Amino acid sequence: MIDRRYLEHLDWILLLTILAISTLGILTIMSVTYDDPGMADYKKQIIWVGAGFGLCLGLLFLDYKYIIKIAPAIYILSLAALIYVLLAPSELGVHRWIKLPGGIRLQPSEFSKLSLILILSWWMARWRGVPPKIKDLIIPAGLMSVQFLLIILEPDLGTSLIMVPIFVMLIFASGFSIKKMILIAIVIIIPAVTISPYILKPYQMKRITSFLNPESDPLGSGYHLIQSKIAIGSGGFWGKGYKSGTQSHLDFLPVQDTDFIFAVWGEEQGFLGNILLMTLFLVLLIRSLRNAKLSSDMAGFYVCIGLSTMIFCQIIINTGMVIGLMPITGLPLPFMSYGGSAALTNFFSMSVILNVGMRRFADYKA
Repeated sequence: MIDRRYLEHLDWILLLTILAISTLGILTIMSVTYDDPGMADYKKQIIWVGAGFGLCLGLLFLDYKYIIKIAPAIYILSLAALIYVLLAPSELGVHRWIKLPGGIRLQPSEFSKLSLILILSWWMARWRGVPPKIKDLIIPAGLMSVQFLLIILEPDLGTSLIMVPIFVMLIFASGFSIKKMILIAIVIIIPAVTISPYILKPYQMKRITSFLNPESDPLGSGYHLIQSKIAIGSGGFWGKGYKSGTQSHLDFLPVQDTDFIFAVWGEEQGFLGNILLMTLFLVLLIRSLRNAKLSSDMAGFYVCIGLSTMIFCQIIINTGMVIGLMPITGLPLPFMSYGGSAALTNFFSMSVILNVGMRRFADYKA
């Protein structure tokens, strides 16, 4: 029999916020793909969101401590998937997807973020709340570095960059001193900046540098950002209205339903719409951190912090690149952008956070 306290402690505000953002995402995707002669992306997204929501509800009945317990197995499977895509034939010059029957494609790098958070939470829970020493970071850093390098080789710069703040925030949450963190950051950043020109592809370097002056190459590396800024700016205060965005519907704006969906939303819904969406994201993050604070154990605390950091970084990087404050890295906007792997990853993340909150009462035992 299911303990009624589970439902009493379920964070309904967080759950409804997730559904609200996902609905806005489907409607925005529909705005730019409804006249697709094939199966429009918004129909596919409805299926993915439905599957993700079903996964979310199903996992609520599975103890999060069990999920963390099998973190090593999940991590190994993630590494195997990343290695598999590197050995598979490339698609458009990159190695990112596993093709399944029915035209379904899964992106292992999306799920690798989850496996990293789970394995780090599993390992760091062994510290039992005692601030770690520098030598204690060797294994966590190694676990992160292996995945980071495999994803860089795909290449997938955006996803790999997310792993660094996840690692840093978890170390900070463990009580690691700020002075030591600054020292480690310096040790990591200087070599990374030095070798990046030799690791990154030429088009990736152009993406990183073009955001400083996109007008220097308006038809090349700066095109995406210029069109995105025009779309956001032309939305004004009130927006142009649903399905009335000229930059998106006249196909000036590229990758409208994935990387640049925030530009579509901003053009159609304007500044007020952006405020609404950012408010929903803020509620999502606040409620996620609340569940971390209420966690009954350190593993639950760490996993909520890691997942919240993942979502937060994707929001900041995606919106930042769309308005020209950050380089274009190809990261989707959580619950808004089209994509099956991203949808499943995001719903899994929220399910674990909800799971931790549901089992927060003092006499709870796994």
